[in-house]
Amino acid sequence: MESPTTKNLFPTVYGLAFLLAAVLSVVMLATDKNLRTDFGALSSGYYAHWYAVLGMAVVDLIGAGLLIAFRSRTLVKVGVVGSGLFAVALVAVIFTYAQVGFASASDFANYLFGVNYYGGYLRYLYDALLATYLGTFVLGIAGLALTRTTNSSAPAAEPQRSPSS
Repeated sequence: MESPTTKNLFPTVYGLAFLLAAVLSVVMLATDKNLRTDFGALSSGYYAHWYAVLGMAVVDLIGAGLLIAFRSRTLVKVGVVGSGLFAVALVAVIFTYAQVGFASASDFANYLFGVNYYGGYLRYLYDALLATYLGTFVLGIAGLALTRTTNSSAPAAEPQRSPSS
């Protein structure tokens, strides 16, 4: 059984993982010139992608703050679901290849995952962000399992005696 200190510490550590994801997203937004192509033009596919990354960074910052401030097991569960959904979204974005001008999903995947360098961005940021979300997902599941309390380890309660005995 985990000590109360470990149970209170885990959400804080878990929140730091979300803080790392937010930092990676902000670095991506600040450095990827390709992502900022036609910034602000509603017709540009990059417009939606830029704001999706920004939205993920904001959610990560809020989640990290809540986890660190409240150290709640319920918030860790929400974080596990969120990081899993963000990881799926980062892989699923490959299928939006036509929106950003790529000929195929594999061409866009090569671009996103640093196989081909197109210039204008720091390589492997997308890979690092996806790895962070996958790691956060696994860390959350492991942390929930390790900090789970079981009733079987608690001492049995004394039976209640009736006032008449």
